Amino acid sequence: MTNFLNSVSMEYVMIGLAGVLALALILVIVALVKVSKLKKRYEKFLSGKDGKSLEESIIKKFEKLNEIIVEQDFLEGEIQRIDEEHRSSFSKMEVYKYNAFSDMGGETSFVIALLDHNNNGTLLNGMSSQNATYVYAKEIKDGAAKVALSDEEKTTLEKCMNK
Repeated sequence: MTNFLNSVSMEYVMIGLAGVLALALILVIVALVKVSKLKKRYEKFLSGKDGKSLEESIIKKFEKLNEIIVEQDFLEGEIQRIDEEHRSSFSKMEVYKYNAFSDMGGETSFVIALLDHNNNGTLLNGMSSQNATYVYAKEIKDGAAKVALSDEEKTTLEKCMNK
């Protein structure tokens, strides 16, 4: 009876060992495939280059990167300079036409507001009569004039500032 148990348990041990061996063989094959892929990637990375030329290539890339950084800093400065110039240039405009004199036909008089980003600029008022046209310029500082404004000028200035 002990011979029978020994022979049965030996069969199970042999089957178990065969399963472990098959699993180990599968793992070895998977590892070999991964190593092969890694080796191909490594060879492709180093193809045609030795360590010295690869180092030179990396140094050139860093030099180019430094050039790009310097150029970016220059461009950022230029953008800032242009933005400052833009803030002081006229960026808002409004035109208002009206009839300044009842004896004139049509709306031949006008008010033109020209303002920058900070609501500084000029109001031009052109009043047309039968005999002449008169043009007045009024300075605008921070959205207000130092002199009195007509209703037409006030309307035009408000519309222009709200753009």
